[in-house]
Amino acid sequence: MDAIWYGIANFFEYIFKLAEPIGMSVDILFIIIGFIGTFFWLWYTVHVKKGGHNFMADSPKEKA
Repeated sequence: MDAIWYGIANFFEYIFKLAEPIGMSVDILFIIIGFIGTFFWLWYTVHVKKGGHNFMADSPKEKA
């Protein structure tokens, strides 16, 4: 039974060694994506409140 747990531990140690060089770049990428999403959300809300077309509420068009 210990062999299973040691195997899982070795696998995760290997994966973490591969992820180590990535470092903070993934965190920075998620922060940038969050800022872009927040900016779009705020822009879209103002756009719709000013009378713009609410294209997110449209139903998908059926293929002919």
